[in-house]
Amino acid sequence: MDDQTISFAGLPPRPHVPQGVLAIWGRVISDSVSRRRVLLAVAAAPLAAACTAEPAPPPPPDPLSALAAQARADAKLAQTLTTPAAAEIAKARETHASLLQAEVDRERPPLSSTAPPVPTSPPTPPDPAAAMRTALDDAVRDASALVATLPAHRAGLVGSVAAGCASLREVLA
Repeated sequence: MDDQTISFAGLPPRPHVPQGVLAIWGRVISDSVSRRRVLLAVAAAPLAAACTAEPAPPPPPDPLSALAAQARADAKLAQTLTTPAAAEIAKARETHASLLQAEVDRERPPLSSTAPPVPTSPPTPPDPAAAMRTALDDAVRDASALVATLPAHRAGLVGSVAAGCASLREVLA
């Protein structure tokens, strides 16, 4: 065998391959890098890129989670009221909290199966009815401000919560 031909795995050269430029390129490739190394490099390149890329930044907190926490706190506050409508207000705000939390969990599933943290009971204010009216006013204002920034399906939920808080505010007045 002369030095112008290439033999892979001890096979004789193919007769239809020209002996000029292709033979020289084949020898350069076969002498410096084997086909297995080329295939390994091609297969490992995406893995190396995936391992060295920076992780994506965590998403910002869901704005509905703050509304859900506020609804849970309002429900606890409503339980301290002595008015006849207190039980209905507490029930409505607990429903708001569970619906908002369900939407938060649907949009961004929790990493673990634990329930959201239960807020600690704030000290009972001197006038719970006035504190409840203020809390409902804050809930209406916060939810109304958030509606314009949300997609339609979430805006409908938040708008309903805002309307429910406004009606609860009127019941309490």
